[in-house]
Amino acid sequence: MSPISEALRQRLAERLADAVKASTDADQASGQAQAQAARQAAEIEGLLEGGERLALRGRDLRASVQELRDTLERGRLSTLNAALEGARLGEVAGKALMAMTDEVRSALGRSADVLDDHATRVAELERESLAELSLELRQQLGVDPELGGLVARASREASDLLDTLAALDARGAHGEARELRARIAALGATGGAEEP
Repeated sequence: MSPISEALRQRLAERLADAVKASTDADQASGQAQAQAARQAAEIEGLLEGGERLALRGRDLRASVQELRDTLERGRLSTLNAALEGARLGEVAGKALMAMTDEVRSALGRSADVLDDHATRVAELERESLAELSLELRQQLGVDPELGGLVARASREASDLLDTLAALDARGAHGEARELRARIAALGATGGAEEP
């Protein structure tokens, strides 16, 4: 074997240094990309959680509107019964009761109108808020909201799957964990198109 010349050693050392630097730069860029992706995923997750909270509040508001409608309907039926009782009592005794039931029925009608207006405004507010959330996802993150939701869901499910695999390994169910990993790999290889 012939000795390596000093110039060749120098070139090899420089190439090795360049390769190490390129590898370090690539690792750094990869880390930055992963950090950016994690930040975006967290932002998407936060926006989606806000949307879920909004949907839950909307459902609660709709339930309370329905409860108020039911209460108004019971009040309307009570006034109808009172009016019938007033008519049964006759003109002298029932006149005051009939006048009172008319006034109560009128107030219940106005309340029902206000409640319907309130329900319409709540529905509009919910639609507007969801539209704003969708627009924010598109503008700030450049993400389609539906796609963002799917990515966030996949991320949560992947995390749950990794936790499950770790739990299987921790319990000594290495065979089951290996089988599950093989099934996941098979799904990845086929693009998820067919069951292994």
